[in-house]
Amino acid sequence: MEYTAQNLEYAVSVFYNGEQEDRTKAHAWLTAAQRVPEAWNFVWELLQPSKGTEIQFYGATTLHTKILRCWNEVPPESYPELKEKLLQAVIGYSKGPKIVTNRLCISLAGFILQQGSDDLAEILRPLSTAENTSLLLEVLTVIPEEYNSMTMGTSLRSKNRAALNQACRMVLDDMLRYLQSVYNDYSSEPPSEATVQAWTNAANCAASWLSLGGEDSPDCATTLPERAPLCRALHTAVHVLCTWNEAVSDSALEACEACLAAVRAAGTSGGAARHEGAARALLADLAALAAPLFAAHDAPNSLNEELLAAVITCCVSVSEGHARALVAAAEDAAPGARALLQLLLAAQAAPGHYPLHETRSNLVFGLWYTLQDEILHKVDGTGKINPLWREVFTQLLMTLIKKSEMPPESALSRDDQELLRRYRQDIADIVMYCYSVLGEASWSLAERAHSAAASAAQREAALHVFLALADAAPYERAPAPLVAQLQHALRVAAQPDAPDLALLHTALDCLGAYATWLSTLEGAEGAALSRECMRAAGAALPRCPAPAALALRKLCLDCSAPAAALVADIVHVAQSAGGSADAWTRRQLLSAAGAALAASDPADAAPLLRGLARRLAHDLTAQARAGGKCGAAECVSLMSALSPQPALALQLFRDLRPALALLPAAPDLTQPMFQILKQTVGAVVPDIEPIVEDVAQLIIAGFETQPCPVGMDVVKHFIVLVGAEWSGAPDLLRGAVLASARAVAPGPAPGSAPGTASRPDLAEALFSALAALIKKQPHVVDWIDDLLPDLVDLACGTVRAWEARAAAAACYWLAALAPRRAAALLPLAPRLAHAALACIGGVTPRNQMEPLAELLLALNRVQWPAVGAVGVAQGGAASGALGAWLRAALAPAGFPSAHATDAHKQKFIQAVLREKNNKRRLLESVQEFSLACRGLIGTEYARQSLASKQMVA
Repeated sequence: MEYTAQNLEYAVSVFYNGEQEDRTKAHAWLTAAQRVPEAWNFVWELLQPSKGTEIQFYGATTLHTKILRCWNEVPPESYPELKEKLLQAVIGYSKGPKIVTNRLCISLAGFILQQGSDDLAEILRPLSTAENTSLLLEVLTVIPEEYNSMTMGTSLRSKNRAALNQACRMVLDDMLRYLQSVYNDYSSEPPSEATVQAWTNAANCAASWLSLGGEDSPDCATTLPERAPLCRALHTAVHVLCTWNEAVSDSALEACEACLAAVRAAGTSGGAARHEGAARALLADLAALAAPLFAAHDAPNSLNEELLAAVITCCVSVSEGHARALVAAAEDAAPGARALLQLLLAAQAAPGHYPLHETRSNLVFGLWYTLQDEILHKVDGTGKINPLWREVFTQLLMTLIKKSEMPPESALSRDDQELLRRYRQDIADIVMYCYSVLGEASWSLAERAHSAAASAAQREAALHVFLALADAAPYERAPAPLVAQLQHALRVAAQPDAPDLALLHTALDCLGAYATWLSTLEGAEGAALSRECMRAAGAALPRCPAPAALALRKLCLDCSAPAAALVADIVHVAQSAGGSADAWTRRQLLSAAGAALAASDPADAAPLLRGLARRLAHDLTAQARAGGKCGAAECVSLMSALSPQPALALQLFRDLRPALALLPAAPDLTQPMFQILKQTVGAVVPDIEPIVEDVAQLIIAGFETQPCPVGMDVVKHFIVLVGAEWSGAPDLLRGAVLASARAVAPGPAPGSAPGTASRPDLAEALFSALAALIKKQPHVVDWIDDLLPDLVDLACGTVRAWEARAAAAACYWLAALAPRRAAALLPLAPRLAHAALACIGGVTPRNQMEPLAELLLALNRVQWPAVGAVGVAQGGAASGALGAWLRAALAPAGFPSAHATDAHKQKFIQAVLREKNNKRRLLESVQEFSLACRGLIGTEYARQSLASKQMVA
C-alpha cells in the first residue's frame, strides 16, 4: 500500500478502532512507514490542524522517529528549513492537544541534539516571548531527558555534554527567576492557578537539567552551595501551597511533587557530597519543611498521603546521598540532623497497617542500610559505636516489630497480601541492619516485645522479627533471650488448640530457621531443645501441614543425633501422611524421615526404611498402571536424604526396582524414572557395582521409549562412574546417543516419525553430556566413532538454527571434539565456519558470542588433515585451513551483513588466526566484528560494551 496521507489516516483509524488482527497489521505497516524517506513529507500533512488527534499524534511521533533514527537523510542545507517547520508546529500546537504538543517539543529537542546543541539560545529565541513561556519551559525540560535517552556517537555526546553544561547555569538562573514569585505576600490570598502552574513548570525544568547525564553523573555545571537559593525557593513554594490547602491535591499537589523532585535532584547531583556544610544546611531545611507537615497529616488514611510520600522520598534521597554528612551532623548535635532522623523514624512508624492505611513507610527502607553502613565504616578504627545510634536503631527495631503486625486477613485483597509479603521481607532485611548496630541486644528487644504483647498479632510480629535474626544466631552459645524467644515459638507450635494460624505458621518457621544454630549446641540441653522442636513440629502437622513439614525437615537435616533418637516417630509420621497431605508436604516429610534414617544405626534404620519403600513402590505401581502424574519426586526426596548412608540408598533402590521397571512402558513416565535413577546413582556412588546391571536395563528401556534431557544426564554420570570397569558401557552410551540424536533430528530420521520436531532441551543435554564425557574420559569417542558424521551434522545444524542453550552446547562439543577427531569434523568444517560467521553477523544475540569464540579458537588450534578437496592446501599450516574457510565465506558482498566492510572482514580474519591460546582476546575480536556487522561501530553502545568487557577481563 502506498504511503499517502489518506492511506496513513485509514491505517491510524484501523489501529485505534479495528479488530485485534487488523490492529496488529496496521501497527506493523505504520511502524514501517515511519522509516521510509517519504515520511519527511507526509508528516506535515498529518500535522494539519484539521486532522484528528490520533492522526496528529502519529505525525508528531513519526517526526520524532525520523529525527532520531534517520537523521542522515537530512542534508545540512535543509537544517534551517526543518528548524523553522518544527518551531512553527510547536507554536501552532501551543494550545494542544497536549499529547501532540509534548511530542513536537521532544522532536525539537532531538533536532537540537542532533546538531550538537549548537546555538541553543538562538534556536529557542522565537519561544522566548511571554505568551510562549510554557512552550519554552517544556522544550527546555525535555532536552536533558532526550540527551539521557538518545543513542548517539561518542563525539556527538561529548559535544552535546559540553554545550548543555555551558547552558545549564543560565537555565537554572532563569528557573530561579521564575520561582521568585514564591516570596510574594500570600498572607491574604493563595497564589493563582497560573502562578502554581508556572512554579510546576519551572521546578520540572530545573529537575531535568540537574539530572543531566543521569543521577550518578560525576560532573555538574553548578555546585551544591550555588544551588542553595534554588532549593530555598522550592521549599518556600511547597510551604506556601501546604499553608493554603488543607488537602493538597490536583495542581497544588503536582507543584509540590515537582518542587520536591527538583530539591532531590539539586541535593544529589554530581559532586554534591563534596560540600558537607551545604549538605548539612539542606538536611536541616528539609527537616524544618517536613516537621509541620508530619505534625498535621501523619494519620491513618491521611488525605495528604501522596504529599507525605513525596516529602519522605525527598528526605530519604537527600539523606542517602549525604549519609556521611548526616551521621557526622547527628553525632555533633548539629541543628536539624537529629530532628530529621526522628522524622524518618516517624515515617517508618506511619500509623496504621501497611498497605491498608498507609503506603509510605516502605519508602524509608533503603536509607537504613546506607546509614548503618556509614556508621560501621566510621567505627572500623575504634570499634565503638556512638550511643546515639544504639538509641536510633533500638527505636527502629521496635518500630519494625510494630509494623510487622498482620492486619486481619479478611481485610486484605490478593494484591494487598502480596504487597504485605514483600513489605515483611523488607522488614526482615532491615532487622539484620539493626543487628549490625545493636548486636545480641536485638534478641532482648524482640523477647521483650513478645512478653509485652497483648494479642496474637503482636506476638506473631515479635516472632517474625525473631525469625529474621536466625542467621545471626551465635554458634555454640545460647543467649538467654534467644532461648526464651525460641521457647515462645515452641509453646505456640506445641499448643494443640492454637487459634491463630498466622502465629502458628511463623512459630514453625522459627523452629526450622534456628535448626542450624541448634545443631551447634553441645551437651544434653541442646539435644533436648532440638528434640522438643521436632516433637512440636510433628504435633503441628494436622493444623499447619506445610510449614510443620518444612520445619521438621530442616531440623532433621541439621540435628542428626536428636533425629536419630526420634527416628521411629518421624518415619511413622512420614508413612502415615500418605494421601492426606499434598505432594510438597509429603516430600518434606520423606526428606525428614530420610535424614533421620541416615543418622541412625543401619540395623535399626533398615526395617523402618522397608516400610517406607513398600508404600512408595505401591504408589509407583498404581501410578504406572493407571497413568497420570507420577510421584517420583517423593522417591527422589527420600533417596537424596539417604545419600550419607549408601547402603540404605541401595536398599531403597532394590525395593523400588520392580515398580521402576513398569515406568518405561509409558512415555510420560520415563522422565520421572530417570529422575529417580539420577538421584540413585548419586546416592550409592561407593556401592554402585551391585546394581549396575539393573540401572543399565532401566536406562536402556527408558531411551527406547522416550529419550529426555534428564536421561542423558543419568547416562553421563553413570558412564563416568562405571565406564572404565563395566564392559556394557560402550553399548549403553551408543544406544542412548543414537536414540537422542534421532529424537533431536529436525526431520524424518530412522526410527522416528516423519516430521518429528527438533527438541532444543534434549539437544542441549546430548551435546553437553558428550562434551563432558570427552573431557573426562576421552576414550569414549571410540565407542561412538561410527555415529560421529551424523552427530557432527546435527551439531552444525543446531549451530545454524541457534537456539541459545542447545547451540551453545553444540559449539562446546564441537570444540572439544575438534582436537581429538579432526577427520570426522573436516567434511563439514567449511560449512561450520560459514554458520559461525552468520551467527556472529546477526543471527545470534550479541550477548551469546562466547560459545562461538570457543569454537573458532578450537578450529584454529587443530592440525587439519591435508585434504585439498575441502579447501585446505596440501601440507598447509594449521591455521591455513580455517583462514581459507573464513576468506571463502566472507568473500561475497553483503555477508554476513551489509554493514561489514572488507576492512572489517580482513581485520577479523587476522585477529582469529592470530589467537591460538587467548580466548579473552579472541572473544573481544568476535564482539567487535559482531558490532561492525550490526552497524553499531562508533556508537556510544559499542564504546561502552567493548570498554566494559575489557575492564572485566
